[in-house]
Amino acid sequence: MLDSTFISRRRLLTAMALSPLLLKMGPARAAAIDPHRIVALEWLPVELMMALGVTPYGVADIPNYTLWVNEPKLPDSVIDIGLRTEPNLELLTQMKPSYLFWSAGYGPSEETMAKIAPGRGFSFSDGKKPLTMAKNSIHEMAQFLNREAQAEKHL
Repeated sequence: MLDSTFISRRRLLTAMALSPLLLKMGPARAAAIDPHRIVALEWLPVELMMALGVTPYGVADIPNYTLWVNEPKLPDSVIDIGLRTEPNLELLTQMKPSYLFWSAGYGPSEETMAKIAPGRGFSFSDGKKPLTMAKNSIHEMAQFLNREAQAEKHL
């Protein structure tokens, strides 16, 4: 019986025949993040995005956002993706967001969200200096979205 760790002659010849095609493909690049397809799973990232002039593609719990936060006002085009603690994962998958923002420690796990789109969380507070955390968060998001000038203007 042959050891299955060896490559068969047929597979080796196929790989050799296809290898010139690899040179024509060029280097792999990460997909660009479309700022028009970013979904916010919590209200902190919504406020940060809107402060930077970026309208989210989708937001969790829009009726309660309107009731409790209301400013900045969300356009009618923003899609409600369900509750902040339990967003509609099927809808999120169908929306094909380019990126997800959430509040750290709130809502679904990062592992669950990573199956849908890349993303990151923002913290409300480090328990010591909430204003410093807020400034850091807007600067981090501004760098990510290439909106540093808008962040400085907002602050």
